Amino acid sequence: MQTFLQITTASVIIFTAIFSTACNNGSADSAAARGLKIAPDFNLKKLEGGTIKLSDYRGKVIILDFWATWCPPCRKEIPDFVELQKEYGDKGLIILGISLDQNPKQALPAFIKKYKVNYPILLTDGKVDKSYGGVTGIPTTFIIDRKGEIYKHYVGFRPKHVFATDIKALLN
Repeated sequence: MQTFLQITTASVIIFTAIFSTACNNGSADSAAARGLKIAPDFNLKKLEGGTIKLSDYRGKVIILDFWATWCPPCRKEIPDFVELQKEYGDKGLIILGISLDQNPKQALPAFIKKYKVNYPILLTDGKVDKSYGGVTGIPTTFIIDRKGEIYKHYVGFRPKHVFATDIKALLN
């Protein structure tokens, strides 16, 4: 029995290490490593109508999040983004969520209501993710400084304090 437990425990530890590495893709990528310095501008439709251009927010710190309602790590990050928008929105932060859902007009309204999303949700045009180097996993989040330069890039879930640290560094 002890041998079986040792093998099972070892298997769980190995699986967890592999899964964490695959999902989180290590630490934050630098913009230089991705070949991007200036965040590519876009003009995307908002769920509720109208459009938003990234350049409309020049002078603000931007969290640009590629996500989907069916993605568990994305759902885990959303409440943190809601809190961050409340805490830092009046200090110069804007969060923009780009939904990669296939049927966003069906999936998003109930989700936004349930999670009390307080920032704009944009609909992908199928090109914006490519302009950001190709989104290979979600959530994928870009932190953009006041000059429109990519400060950091994350693939996979990150806890609130990671984003808060980035925001504080850029708002000062």
